[in-house]
Amino acid sequence: MDDSLFAKPVTVRLTAGGEIQRVRSSHDASALLASTDWPRERTSIHRDAFETAEKVPEGYRSADDARSRFVVAAQEAGILVEGYDDDNPTKNRVYFESSVRIQPHGSSTVRQVKSVNGACEMLIDWPQAKRGPYYQSARETVEGAIEGTSTPSQAREAFVALAEHAGILVEGREPSG
Repeated sequence: MDDSLFAKPVTVRLTAGGEIQRVRSSHDASALLASTDWPRERTSIHRDAFETAEKVPEGYRSADDARSRFVVAAQEAGILVEGYDDDNPTKNRVYFESSVRIQPHGSSTVRQVKSVNGACEMLIDWPQAKRGPYYQSARETVEGAIEGTSTPSQAREAFVALAEHAGILVEGREPSG
């Protein structure tokens, strides 16, 4: 058995509308992290993931460690596709760079919307009487991010604009922990 193989592939989409790619080993991760195709700047998280993947063939790091660090780097870059299923692409979960905190009218609970899919669920439950142009724009952009025709950042921006317009956006930093 190849010690550089991941126990479970990591699924990424490098560009909006781009092909789904499966990263199956530390070698695949290292190649993608070193590639000019990497969609974001090379941060300390990116460097850590690259260095870890490079050390697996030498026996200094494990494939599990390389995989977990690659997942964090892919999440930071906004390219991680969670739960991708070839037979059911609607199960994809694409995370925002940071969650959106909202407090729906009539509720004392603050909800954190962490992904494109979470925003889509909120839009499905959006009150019929409050569905205007901001809603329509957010819905189209969020659905586009699920289909790959817009980015998670664009979907988050549209969802934030809708929440702000509706007066349910909670400002401030996310609670830690």
